Parts: sequence; C-alpha cells; structure tokens
Amino acid sequence: MAETRGTILIVDDEVEMGRLVAEYLTEQGYHAVTAHSGIEALAKLDLEAPQAILLDVRMPGMDGVEVLRRIRSFNAQVGILMLSANDDIDLAKQTIAMGAFDYTVKPVDFAYLSRAVENMMARSTASTAPIVSSAGAPSPSEHNLLYDLALEIFRTTRALPSAAREALGQQLEQVSLAAMQRGATGEKQDVIRLLNQIRVLLRFAKDLGDIGDDAHRLLDARVAKARRSLGLS
Repeated sequence: MAETRGTILIVDDEVEMGRLVAEYLTEQGYHAVTAHSGIEALAKLDLEAPQAILLDVRMPGMDGVEVLRRIRSFNAQVGILMLSANDDIDLAKQTIAMGAFDYTVKPVDFAYLSRAVENMMARSTASTAPIVSSAGAPSPSEHNLLYDLALEIFRTTRALPSAAREALGQQLEQVSLAAMQRGATGEKQDVIRLLNQIRVLLRFAKDLGDIGDDAHRLLDARVAKARRSLGLS
C-alpha cells in the first residue's frame, strides 16, 4: 500500500454518507476506514489505530456520545470530530467537554472537514510533545483558552433569567462555540472577529444589568487572554 497521510475512522450508520466522506478523504491522501455502528467502531479502533475519528452522534444501539465516552476512557490522544444532523448547542457543549475536538452539522462542509482533519492529525502527531514558549515555559494553547472562555460563558448564561437568556445568552453561547470552532481550524481573523463580538455582547449584558460587574470582569479578562494568544492587545 502506498504511504498515506494517516488513517481516519468514519463512524456513521448511514452507509451512503460514510462512503461519500471516505471517498473524499481518500482523494485527499488519507487511508479512510468506515464503521456503521458503535460496536464496529470500537473494534476497528483497535485494528486500524486511526489518528482521527469522524463520529456520528445519532446511531441506533450505542450512540456517538457513548462511543466518545468509551474511547476517552482509554485513549486521550486520538482526535474525534462529532457529526450531527441537528444543530444542538447543548449537545455540542457536552461532547466537547467530554474531549471531542469539535462538533459540526451535516451535510458536511468538506472545506471545513479538511481543515479539521489536518488539525486533528497534527495534534495527534504532536500529542507527546509539550508546547514551549520562547522563554522555555509551556504556553497554553489558543484552543484551550477559547474552550475556557466558552465554558465560563455557558456557566454565566445558565444563571440568567429566561428573558435575558433568550435576548443575549443564546447569542453569547453560539458565538463562543463558533470561536472555538474557528480556533480549532486555525481561522485567526474569524476568531478575532468573534472575540470582538463576544466583548460587545458582554458589554450589553452588563449595561442591561443581566450580569454583574464581577462576572463581566471575569469574562472580559478571558476574552483579553484569548486575544493576547493571537498577538493582540
């Protein structure tokens, strides 16, 4: 077999969807393997040792969330991109908190898929090497800073009154998840734009009395930290 860019496991109970994604990734130079159930996915994980997994959320029997949970119980390195037919923000947050690389909605955007797979492959290759700054100390990754920001935003919006959550909270959640997604695929300008949007929404929330001064300072500090990781003041 000719050398490939790495092995990717595609897990989807829709046979045609799995075939289309596998064909696309094969054309990109990857060795694509398909599985059509959670049990088959776990078996092929041992056989194929993929560097990345595309994992459908909704499957009969063992669903993608349970497969993710089981994989993360013994393998923290392999990149896992969750696929779903529904734009479910709560489920996206849950799977990312469980260790998924990202969450995207079907039909698959192949341009985004290419970037996500490349990033997962790079992280898998570099998983045993710490990120070191020029001063010699480990530096936090941009993706982790964006995750921390999103997590703090979700904690804050959960406590908002229903009217405030509908008016601003849901927008903050959506924008913070979008910033995470763009950060995962290296889209720096989009991340900057989304961080600026978060800052404006937080200012509105503070001025309207939806969040207090302490919560605003905490969140604004996390935004500032993420901006600094991108080379901004």
